Amino acid sequence: LPVENPAIEILTKVVENSTYGPLAAKAQYKLGLVLKGLLRYYEAEEAFSKVISNYPDNEWVEAAKFQIAECRAALSHGPAYDQGAMEEAKKKFEEIVKENPEAALSLEAEKNIRKLKEKEAESNYNIAVFYEKQKQYDAARVYYSDTVDNYPDSPWAAKSIERLQALDKMKRTEKKK
Repeated sequence: LPVENPAIEILTKVVENSTYGPLAAKAQYKLGLVLKGLLRYYEAEEAFSKVISNYPDNEWVEAAKFQIAECRAALSHGPAYDQGAMEEAKKKFEEIVKENPEAALSLEAEKNIRKLKEKEAESNYNIAVFYEKQKQYDAARVYYSDTVDNYPDSPWAAKSIERLQALDKMKRTEKKK
């Protein structure tokens, strides 16, 4: 039978045939990379998790932690938009930065944290817009305010301030009537 992806089969065999051999941790990590490249994030995350659990003192552990966070982040950007995955990814990136602030991966993790926070701010803003369109102004105000308070450096905060001002102006106009 033709093999779906020979790399998956080869790397799996290396790990199976030499679970604690010198190449096992690297093969397990590379298996995760192949799966991630195929957008099979849950399987990739599982492969990276095995690096951490089976080879806790190996040089590939930190890279595996980073890859797990990237898988979580990728899942949060999907069509289903999983906010829980986004929060989990952010926490995993923050752990990487906390554990190894000087590591090169920490710089990349910090960039990813900023991107995820930007995505959270955008999400809050979009929720507020939804409520505003539904004429649920108090709920919209809560989300606009949250965006301003929690993501002040985001462009979404500036847009939220504009919308809050517009809502306040609308409220004053209604009171005059």
